[in-house]
Order: sequence, then structure tokens, then C-alpha cells
Amino acid sequence: MKINENYIMKNIAGEVVIVPTGKAAQYFNGLISTNEVAAFIWKNMESVDTPEEMVKKVLDEFEVDEEIARTDVLGFLNDLKTVGMIE
Repeated sequence: MKINENYIMKNIAGEVVIVPTGKAAQYFNGLISTNEVAAFIWKNMESVDTPEEMVKKVLDEFEVDEEIARTDVLGFLNDLKTVGMIE
């Protein structure tokens, strides 16, 4: 999976956010606040090829039920893809 180069992750005042840059900043005016799991997914986005690989990474890192992890990961990835933040 590939992150759109017009979005970056920043730590602002102790909060991890996704920030639009370049062309994305013209269309998206704001920041996306993340929780610990969302930040983990973003940081590991380009180290996996499939959503299922990301589910496995989340399961290896966090104590969470597999079905909950799968639902949350797939939902988050779908949202990111819908708005063009990942390809």
C-alpha cells in the first residue's frame, strides 16, 4: 500500500495528526487526529502489500480480538482510500 505523498504524519503538541500538504492542502482544509492504532497503521502502511498483512501487524502489536482488528483496519484503510490518502 502506498501513502499519497501529499499527506504527512506529524506530532503536534503530543497529538499525532495527518496533515495535507501540496495539492491536498487546497482541497482538504484541516488535520486528521489519530489514535495509537491509526498512527501505527499509517507508520506501517508501506511495509505491507495487503490489508490482511496490516491486520496481522496490528494483531502482533496490540491485544485486540481478531474480528475487531479486521473490521477496524479494513474500515480505516477504506476511509483513507476513499479520500485519496492512500493508493
